[in-house]
Amino acid sequence: MDVAVSFSPPLLEAVLAGRKTVTRRRFAGVRGLLEAPDHYRFCGLDAAGAHFEEIATGRRLPVQAYPFGGLGAGPLGVAGAPGLRLAVVAIRVERVQAITAAGARAEGIRLRHPAAAAGAGAARWGGVEPDPAGGFRWYDDPVTAFAHLLTTFYPAAWTLNAWVWVIEFRHFGA
Repeated sequence: MDVAVSFSPPLLEAVLAGRKTVTRRRFAGVRGLLEAPDHYRFCGLDAAGAHFEEIATGRRLPVQAYPFGGLGAGPLGVAGAPGLRLAVVAIRVERVQAITAAGARAEGIRLRHPAAAAGAGAARWGGVEPDPAGGFRWYDDPVTAFAHLLTTFYPAAWTLNAWVWVIEFRHFGA
């Protein structure tokens, strides 16, 4: 197995616990797509990967190959968890700010005190973004928690509303 995916320690823990079943990854190799996502239109997916065009000119970008070999590429290894294998079950493309509360939870964001979920203002979401004091950061809703987590990996992605791969997986082995 040549392809491996890496996660920060808290996110790896979320994968192992079954709370993280999705990962969002930036597109690599096209500077404009990363730095000025509003200038590009997503045109669709095919067997080769994702297709984008520049809005102003209609110029097509080179095909963006699927991450980790795409669907059916075989199991992925996981850095830091030698016995764990991931199977990619779906891949799509979206703007990062399109994430929903359910999508943020699938990214591993968790409720700090599940029993408090019904109380107004009591819900605190997070549990995967380390706090310098040694714990984790917590936020008022799962999307905000995800946005802050994302900026620890890709500092400008949320502000720019970057295009991202959304990779759904299931795990087996551990």
